[in-house]
Amino acid sequence: METFSGNPRKVICSRADVADFNSRWPCSTLRNRAYWFEFDLNGDLVDTDVPEHDDGPAAVALSQDAWAFLEEQSQA
Repeated sequence: METFSGNPRKVICSRADVADFNSRWPCSTLRNRAYWFEFDLNGDLVDTDVPEHDDGPAAVALSQDAWAFLEEQSQA
């Protein structure tokens, strides 16, 4: 995962990140593609490029991983 260069509140999950996530979530419906998640200062999700048909528990879990990544980056 990495933050978007123009927006430090946006986390990009690469195809490799999604593949790794899917290997830990065998029932994941996320496709082999990159996704991004944008958060406000409170950690609320304000925008994403997850299509409606990919949305579900796996997308929520990936967004939580993205928020945890952002939190770790801010403490480093």
